Order: sequence, then structure tokens, then C-alpha cells
Amino acid sequence: MVLKRINIPMENTHYSFINDGVQESEQTLAIEKPFWVFLGGNTGIATWLIGVLVAGMGLDFVDAMFVIVFGSLVGSALPAVTSVIGPKTGLSQIEASRFALGASGKRLPAFLNWLNAIGWDVINNVISATAFVVLLAHYNITVPMWLALAILVVLQLVIGVYGHHLIQTTGKYTGSLLAVFFIIIGFVSIDKVGLPSALETSTGSSNLVSAFILLSAYNLGWTTCTSDYTRYLPNSTPHSKVFLLTFMALFLSLTILAIFGYMTASAFATHTPEGVMMGLQKLSGSYAPIVLLVIWFTAIPANAMNDNSAAYTLISFGFKFSRPTSAILGAVIGYVISLFASQSFVEFFEDFLFLFAHWVTPWAAIVLVHWFVYGRHSRYTPKGFTTGFFIMFLVSAISVALFSVNPLYTGVAAQLIDDLDVGPYISFVLVSLIYYLLLRLRIIRA
Repeated sequence: MVLKRINIPMENTHYSFINDGVQESEQTLAIEKPFWVFLGGNTGIATWLIGVLVAGMGLDFVDAMFVIVFGSLVGSALPAVTSVIGPKTGLSQIEASRFALGASGKRLPAFLNWLNAIGWDVINNVISATAFVVLLAHYNITVPMWLALAILVVLQLVIGVYGHHLIQTTGKYTGSLLAVFFIIIGFVSIDKVGLPSALETSTGSSNLVSAFILLSAYNLGWTTCTSDYTRYLPNSTPHSKVFLLTFMALFLSLTILAIFGYMTASAFATHTPEGVMMGLQKLSGSYAPIVLLVIWFTAIPANAMNDNSAAYTLISFGFKFSRPTSAILGAVIGYVISLFASQSFVEFFEDFLFLFAHWVTPWAAIVLVHWFVYGRHSRYTPKGFTTGFFIMFLVSAISVALFSVNPLYTGVAAQLIDDLDVGPYISFVLVSLIYYLLLRLRIIRA
């Protein structure tokens, strides 16, 4: 009843809506709304932790600021480019990849992206539910972890099941509020810790490159879902506006929070999400309950997006469930995993998710090259698998085998270059060149 009074329509629930896309008559989204959605979704403890990790690499102030700004710029550019496909096709990000990968070829990235969304669901919920338990314990109220997680999941599902329109409206308010609260928390924390010494020297060039890779890789995870939240923009919206608003939201959130993380790193006993949460709690003193409340709240807009995008990708994979059913299925699986997620399991999940960059960049290269060569003028979905799919699959496998730097697996070539995970970047450039030349040859032959 409340939702009807504020006139927010429920997004189409039928699974065919993902394949058919948004009609032009429905593309009425205000241009600024995706900015707030991405800003709110990228504002949280995990983003703050990136700056803490940069400090742990021993970079001095000047080098750290350069890496944070430049790494955020590079990492935010790719998801901003993929976001321009949404308004022109009316399709979700993974579904739009069918033009380049084929009707069957889109299923592998759909499944991988569904795992990615579930994984971040778990990580965000464990952090936020822990903050909620600690917050209530401050007032001598004991809440079991299963209940704290259940409250979060229900709140997220109310938004995620209702769909895109409520996510956009919620993001309009939560994005700005979270940004303001985290900026205040950041300045208060810096005031307590003090500024880092500008006279310290960096520990080496390899750490500088490692920090850049960490910063740029963090925002790459958005690449597979940005069009999910730009596809309701009017079809006539210029590419430049869509790119700029998406880019600025991701760039500003990562840059600002990473700087705060670097500045306050000395206050955290452990460089983990839980360590950052407990450190900020101590730094905030009597305002600790407010900080914990904000940390608890961050999972709601972020995981509402995860649940919604997971629903889109599950349908793109081939399941003929309704969109709400798909969202509920993903959220329930995430909840069950969260119940049994020990600290070691969460660390394993984080390591597993960071392997995803090795398929995301080749996938993005194929999708974007196809879009800018063909897609803007001719949108044909090949049956089965395309050459682009096999290029993506092969290069992704080689990238992991050679360059992965991860507790789960370290590539054979990575050990020769000081454990630098350059695979995703080499893959993106290599696949872009190979696929572009292949398409040009096809055009010449035609």
C-alpha cells in the first residue's frame, strides 16, 4: 500500500522481459538516478579497506595518492563504457552480450556473474550483520547472527523483488546519505589518527604496481552489471552522458574512501573488513552506534542490486523463473551460505571472487569491440556459440594459468614477475586487438 501511494511501479516480473528488453516507451528514467545507485552501491567498508591495503604495501603519501587516483580512474572506465549499451538496447548487461557471444555463449558469463552476485551478497551481509549484532549489544540487547542476517535479507528482498524502479528510487536517497556519512566518519577518523608522514619513502616499484592493480581491479566487478541500471534511460541519451555519470559515481566513491582508508590504516589491528569495522568503532568514540548503524545499512542498497542483477543473470542463463522468484532464490542461497560462513570461508570466497577479473576483461573486450563495430547498427543474435565466445574462454583460461596471483592458485608466469597479477589487463588488450582484426577481416570479405 505504501509503495502504491508513492507511485513506484513494480518492474515487469515475466522472464521473457529479460530477453525482450525494455521498450522505448518505458525508457523514462531521469538521467541522474544511475549516478546515485552506483555511488551508494560502491560506498562501504570493503571500499575503505582498499586504502588500508594500499597503506600496508608501504607506499608513501605521494605515491599512494597517485595510485589511488590513477587506479580508480582506470578501474572505473571499463564499467562506465559497458553502461552505454543499456539505453540503446534496453537489455541487461549479460543479456546484451548475446550479440557477440551467441544465444548459448552468453550462458557461461551469466552463470559466473550469478556466482559473483551471490558471493558479494554473502560478504556484504556477514559484515553488516556483525555490525548490527555489535550495535545492539551496545544497548545490552542480544541478537543471534541468524536473525541479524534474516532482517538484512528481508529488507534487501523487499527492494530487490520489487525491482529496478524501487532500486533507483532508493538509490537516489541512500547514495547521497551514505556518501555524506562516510565523509564525516572519514574526517573524524583522520582527526583522531593524524595525518601520515609525508617524509616516508615507498618500499619499491613492484608494490606501486601491485597497489595500482588492486585499485583498478576493485571496480572492474561492476563491468558485468552497469547496463542493468542504465537500460531505462531514454534511448536518445548520448553515450557521453551515460559514461560520465557512471564513471564519476564509481571513481568518486573508490577514490574518496580509499584515501580515508590509507589515512587511517594505522588505527586498524587487522587489514580485514572486520578489522576496519572495529577500528572505526573505536575511533568514533561515543558516536560508535551511529557508525555501526551506517555500516549495517550499507548492505541494503548494495545487496538489493546484487539480488536484482542475480535474477537477471539467472534468467539469461536459461532458467524460466519469474524475476521475483529468481531474486528470492539467489537471496535465500546467499542467506544459507552466510549462516555457515566462518572467517576462513569468507576469506576463501573473497579470493575466489578476485579470480573473476580474469574472465571479466576478456568478456568486456569481446562485447565492447562487437558493440562499437556492429552493435550500434546491427543487432543479430547468433545461435549457439560464436568465435568471440571461444576467444574469451581460451584467453581467460590462459590468463588464470599464467598470471593469477591468489591464495587459491598462483600462475606459473606470475612468479617470474614479482607476483604481479597483470593477466586481466594483458587479456583485455590482446582480446580487443584480435577480435577487432577478426571483425575487420569479415567486413572486408563481405
